[in-house]
Amino acid sequence: MNKLTHWIKSHQVTAFFILTFAITWGLGFSYGAVMRQGQFVLAPLVFVATCGPALAGIIISAVSNTQPRQAASKTSWIAFLVAWVVSALVFLANNTFINHAPFSPVMVVFTFVSVVPVAFVISMAYSRIPTVKSYLASLIRLRGVWGWSLLALVLFPATALLSILINSLLGRQPIAAHQFQETGLALIGLVAVKFFYQLFFFNAIGEEIGWRGFALPRLQSRISPLIASLVIALFWINWHLFLWQAEGSPIFSWRYWVVQYGLHIPASVTIGWFYNRSKGSILVAGIAHAAANTTFAFFPNLDWTGYTLTSAVAALVMIVADRMWKKLPYDHPAVYQALVLDG
Repeated sequence: MNKLTHWIKSHQVTAFFILTFAITWGLGFSYGAVMRQGQFVLAPLVFVATCGPALAGIIISAVSNTQPRQAASKTSWIAFLVAWVVSALVFLANNTFINHAPFSPVMVVFTFVSVVPVAFVISMAYSRIPTVKSYLASLIRLRGVWGWSLLALVLFPATALLSILINSLLGRQPIAAHQFQETGLALIGLVAVKFFYQLFFFNAIGEEIGWRGFALPRLQSRISPLIASLVIALFWINWHLFLWQAEGSPIFSWRYWVVQYGLHIPASVTIGWFYNRSKGSILVAGIAHAAANTTFAFFPNLDWTGYTLTSAVAALVMIVADRMWKKLPYDHPAVYQALVLDG
């Protein structure tokens, strides 16, 4: 056990990828069982699987801790209860207003059981383990990130709208092809519900805590932000395998994977750019990710070729403007500093 612990401490990025895939792919069968076979009793396993990156980061941070644990307090329990209730409300709102599922006591009980992994991950920002608490601090840090949060909220929707405009001008797809059943405040409300659902389930809590919050700063201690973002993209894309299979996507088609790589590589660079620009904010990275998926939910008829090219150009601008091919300074807030975090 001591050898394994030492290896994990010395190879945190490798251990992260191994553990992330072990959790998500190990429980990958649950996606198909729930989404295609209707075995909803296995839904909690889906939640655990989708929190794979976050759980891997928390476990490795805990194993790597060398500082005394903080005294027990009510704060972590209060944080869990608050996160539990808020997560459940977000999940219920999405099921009720977006999926139009009938509201019932059974749904409420099912929801409160299913969202436990999400509430656990959020509550770890108040963990008694110093390395875990330090690792997740930026998830709940609001100071100094408001501007970046706003930009993260609007960039992906703006990119999608720009691609629609360009496609319309080129005669590829008219703007009128994108219609919404709701308008005004009703539409704003649905967008807000969908955004918070994506934020909690699981773009920020399940994924960005791991991909950008854990792996990116450790990779950036050795390589440039650009190469680090490309490395993460390779794992990030393949991590979705069982989810995409359960959704009925043509995962045995090479064209499908070409499209996914075309979409996710610029996204990885962009979200990584937000993480670095916001001085290592998991929250900002999560907002960017959630905004992207919310956009795709409301614009399912996007011309993906046009959108991919537009997002690639935006990512290229970021790469050139910030010289992302150069390593960040060792004392940059988005670069992992073992001596600071591990004592």
